[in-house]
Order: sequence, then C-alpha cells, then structure tokens
Amino acid sequence: MSNRYVDPTNDVIFKKIFSDKDRLIDFLNAVLRLEKGKKIETIDFIPQEELPSFKSGRRSIFDIKCTDQLKKTYIVEMQNRPETSFLNRVQCYAAHTFVSQVKKGETHDDLMPVILLSLTGRTLFDKEVDCISYHLNVESKTQKRYLFSLSYVFIELPKFKKKAEDLKSIEDEWLYFFAEWNKTQEPPPTIKDPFVLEAYNAIEQFNLTESEYDAYLRSRLGQEADELMMNKTISESIEKGEKIGIEKGEKIGIEKGEKIGIEKGEKLNAQKTARKMIKKKMDIETIVDFTGLTHAEIENLIKEEKPE
Repeated sequence: MSNRYVDPTNDVIFKKIFSDKDRLIDFLNAVLRLEKGKKIETIDFIPQEELPSFKSGRRSIFDIKCTDQLKKTYIVEMQNRPETSFLNRVQCYAAHTFVSQVKKGETHDDLMPVILLSLTGRTLFDKEVDCISYHLNVESKTQKRYLFSLSYVFIELPKFKKKAEDLKSIEDEWLYFFAEWNKTQEPPPTIKDPFVLEAYNAIEQFNLTESEYDAYLRSRLGQEADELMMNKTISESIEKGEKIGIEKGEKIGIEKGEKIGIEKGEKLNAQKTARKMIKKKMDIETIVDFTGLTHAEIENLIKEEKPE
C-alpha cells in the first residue's frame, strides 16, 4: 500500500506546513513548552535577505520574530536537516543570527534573544537525553542562568517511542505527526489538536499541486544526495581516525618496547655488577648504593652465588 502522506520533514513540505502562522505558533508553543502567560502570540517571518547566508546556501528553513504574551520579542531559527559538524554549525548559525541584528552605529541594547530549534531524523545525543532537549547557558556552580541571548532546542525524532493510544498532549501529537507520518493512512483518533489535523491534510499527496509535488521530489532527491554525502564524510572520518589510531598505537608500542628494553638492559648490567661486588665480599649497603638494586634483589643474588 502506497503512503497517503508525503514526508513532513522534507524542506518543501516543512515550509508548506508552517507557512500558516497559526499552525506554526501552535507547534512552537507546544515544543518550546512555554508557560501560561509567556506563550507566543504573534510571529513575523524575517526576510531571508536580511540575514547572512553561507557557502552551502541558507542555513535554516525559517527565521521568525516572535512576540509573547509579555510583549517580549525573540527570534526562533528553525532547521530540519542535519549536516556534517552539525553541532558546531548550529552554534555558528545561531551566533550569526544574533550578530546580524546589529546595524552600523547602533547599540546592543535592543538585541533580541535567539532560540535555534532543530528537528532531525538522526540521533544526536546519548540515550539518556530526551527526545526534546533544551540547552541553555548556565553558571557551572550555581546552575543559574545569567546569559539569555542564545539557546538551543533539539528534537530527535528517532527517540519518540509513544504509540498513538499514548498521546497525552499537543506536544505528543506534533511529535507523533513528524515521527510516524509514514506508518498511518489517517490521523489517529487520539489526535485532537485542530492544527495537527490541518498538518495531516497539508501533507496528503492528493492535496499537493503538480508543481508542489515536483518540488517535493526534487528536494527529496537532493536531501538523499546530501545524506549520502554526509554518511560518506562520516565514514571517511572514522576510517581516517582508525588509521591514525593504529599508527599512533604502533608508535606508542614501539616507544614502550624500547623503554622496557632499555630498563631490562640496565637491570641486567646492575645485576652483573652486583655479582662481581658479591664475589669481592663487599657489604650489601655498598652494593645497593652502587647498583640501585634493592636489598631483596641483592640477597637473592647472594643466594644464587652460594654453592648448593
């Protein structure tokens, strides 16, 4: 049976889902776990040309200016495609988004905080880290937060394990939508949020125009090519690391062998000298001082020199 739905994490479809502002606000309020009184009320899409780009092209799917119920503003940058050196890149991207707010001659007083939200089909962190993880700058001793400008939210879809009958919140419904889109032919009855139900409607193949479907297929091919390239880069990095490790291990082994050999040779020379001193009936303390051998080692040599 062919899938009724197309991949919601695909660039083209992701944009289609969240080009609706109300739907995007519903998603952000759920996954950012914003408290009552601090929820996002309005958003504005920041024009792509107002933010810096990189050699590999635009770094994010959306850059959004958010205003919450306290009238505070901040920027959410959304990504949905992992790249090589991913964690370094996301920090670089968030910093660029923050810095790009500064215009020539302006002060830093009105800079808005930046939250980088990344939704990925890969596992990034250890298994004890939850499906959604929140990364903030805190002081190491007190664990208090004093720096609010940059923070990160990662959604690792492979870690979402809930079944349809276990969905308890809007957050669960959105995560199930993204993680299990290809395992269902219709929204589960446990999904009640109208915006998630709208999202299912948006990813139905028969609701795509011909141009949208063509764009989806082209984007999918490009994404698969990127995945292959990333996997190749990772594989090559592992092989290179293993080779360096082997070479380093061999070098350490040689150096260790040489050291052991030298120490063993020195020990044999000391024992040879000690035997000569024993034959001349020199006292043990003198032999110890001269050869560096222990009292026990000298006594063993004396026993060896005595005839049976």
